[in-house]
Amino acid sequence: MTSFQLPPLWKAFDPDWYREEYKTVLGDVRALPDAQLQAWYEDQGAFSGHSPNRYFDEEWYRRNCSEALAEIVDGQYRSGFEHYCQKGFKTQSPHYLFSERYYTASAADMSLANLEKNGFANGYDHFLRSGDKEHRSGHLFFNPDMYLRNRPENPELATLSPFIHLLHASKSMPDTVQLSRHFDPAWYRVTHQQAVQAVEYGYTPNLLYQFLADFTPDGF
Repeated sequence: MTSFQLPPLWKAFDPDWYREEYKTVLGDVRALPDAQLQAWYEDQGAFSGHSPNRYFDEEWYRRNCSEALAEIVDGQYRSGFEHYCQKGFKTQSPHYLFSERYYTASAADMSLANLEKNGFANGYDHFLRSGDKEHRSGHLFFNPDMYLRNRPENPELATLSPFIHLLHASKSMPDTVQLSRHFDPAWYRVTHQQAVQAVEYGYTPNLLYQFLADFTPDGF
């Protein structure tokens, strides 16, 4: 029987991150103790489309996993996160810059059976705990070494591995820092004014997100 080393980082509710991420809509709920805030998220925030932590993007998941969206509408799940935790984690992508299929196909030791044998829930669990530290890539559009070369200096985040560093940085970072040779944000900004407007109006966090949302419907 497989026993995971630790609960996956993507599975935990992060109360401090949640308070900051949704501070403009939570109101007095922000003052709730951690356990009560998590209960509020599970009862109301999850269905409303909130993410539980920085590792899982609820909006992206609903947008790119049609099965999850349909089953939320049917009342089978409260959120994409619940769907991901129960069954989607084996194949689906939880973040716009991590693809489970891309990562597990990148090396012979990344099969689900081998990952579980070594105590990991899935490829994303391995990536967050180990692969990112080894500068492995979890997505075609995220080159960790290029990101490290191009990112601005921030002493407070300097010790973080590349992808984790990006998750702690501003969501607009991909608009100014090139993450891979496959996407040039400066060129895209000039040639795609509708995407620029979508970011400016708050419909999408950055240009790369908008590009991938249009380019990779129903999963990468």
